[in-house]
Amino acid sequence: MDFSTAPPGFDPNDFSPPPLPNRQWSISSIALDVAGSCNLACRYCAEAATQPRHRCGMGRTVLDRALAMLERTAGSRRFQTIRVGSGEPLLAIPLLKYLDVRLQERSKAGLSVPRVFLTTNGTLLDAETLDWLVSTGWNIKISLDGPPEIQNYWRPDARGGPTYDRVADAVVDLSRRIPDRFSVTTVLCRGTDPHAVYATMVALGVPRIEFVPVAHYDSSLLPDRKDQAGYVSFVMGYAEECIRTGMSGPKLVRIVNAARRVMGYDLKQVSCGAGRNFVAVDSRGDLYPCFRFIGMEAFRLGDLDTFPVPELTESFAREAGREYPLRSACRNCWAAPLCGGPCFAEASTFGPGNGEPFALHCRYTRADSASAVRLVNGLRRRDPELLLSLLDGLVEF
Repeated sequence: MDFSTAPPGFDPNDFSPPPLPNRQWSISSIALDVAGSCNLACRYCAEAATQPRHRCGMGRTVLDRALAMLERTAGSRRFQTIRVGSGEPLLAIPLLKYLDVRLQERSKAGLSVPRVFLTTNGTLLDAETLDWLVSTGWNIKISLDGPPEIQNYWRPDARGGPTYDRVADAVVDLSRRIPDRFSVTTVLCRGTDPHAVYATMVALGVPRIEFVPVAHYDSSLLPDRKDQAGYVSFVMGYAEECIRTGMSGPKLVRIVNAARRVMGYDLKQVSCGAGRNFVAVDSRGDLYPCFRFIGMEAFRLGDLDTFPVPELTESFAREAGREYPLRSACRNCWAAPLCGGPCFAEASTFGPGNGEPFALHCRYTRADSASAVRLVNGLRRRDPELLLSLLDGLVEF
């Protein structure tokens, strides 16, 4: 089942995301590449496959300039976020603690404080670091690809050693202490069984999971047809189980967010705000649309002193960051209003050309969208109150 046509109960003609304004956007979110490196040797690392290797850590001066830029360009937008990831940010603990101090100073001065979202591979989370992260109030996401045999194969450390035990202990701790601020991301590669991954997350107490199919040039890493069929079975079974018994287990972030859009919320013509209201800052202070473009000169948007550069941001919005109705594959896809089109970086690097979507991810997105349609239609009849609870803010994860 490839869901090439819309499932029963869904008509894409009923969904019309509002057009994007043709203007220079106010920046409400920045991503900080604080470490510029990683301590793992993941077999599928997209950054290693697409980005230059001469990256280094960020210093306090660049961080201060980035915070000043966010304040300067946010305009009237008071809701701001800071994303910390790319490489392994916990390699830069002193800088992260400096960021925490800077944000505490803003809070004490009665100023708005951006929400922080930190993504880590979890291998450096000792007891002291866990306690500190919990105390910050930040939102934490850990990358964990499944049970030991899956995690240790796909995400070994730099020496090829196992990583599951170190990461799993941190996942259990954060799931228990900050369930409202914690999530896990799982990358689905060839041979990964989502049923087994989900069972592992249940055992670890994970509150929410984001399943993401791998993107890479090496086709041997990509899920094959059997894997894809297994994912369809899994997500449709997930919807049926939620309808039958309620959402008692970990929430699947992509399906819940798609369900919000089936209900008419969060509809948009782009998958994210990269290059518009969201930019990434590298260690030198150069700006890119997001983490996954860092170091790719063709997508550079200027630097902390010169941003915004209208001709660069406008060029990105017209080309790599264009709306889904301007992409031929999306115009013919019933699920486009539910996903907002492809990841810009993924389409630009792994797509077939001209910024068209990466076909494998489209198949997974259609499966997520079909599951969301089934979930919404089922809960409308069986448990409307549970359906309404899905509107409670999962989109940020």
